[in-house]
Amino acid sequence: MDKVTRFEWHGNVWILTILTLLVITIPLAVIYFIINLLVIQTEVTSAEELSQSLLKRR
Repeated sequence: MDKVTRFEWHGNVWILTILTLLVITIPLAVIYFIINLLVIQTEVTSAEELSQSLLKRR
């Protein structure tokens, strides 16, 4: 079994933009980004087959 890891961000773009535009709150923007970042790990039988199927979809 191979493990596939992907990252998804589930935060609010407007909040991140406002925190970034206000220069003093950039550290808060980084913390907000990291807190809302999800790590999804999935086990597949063959990572090579998954890779080939993803390339064919393009």
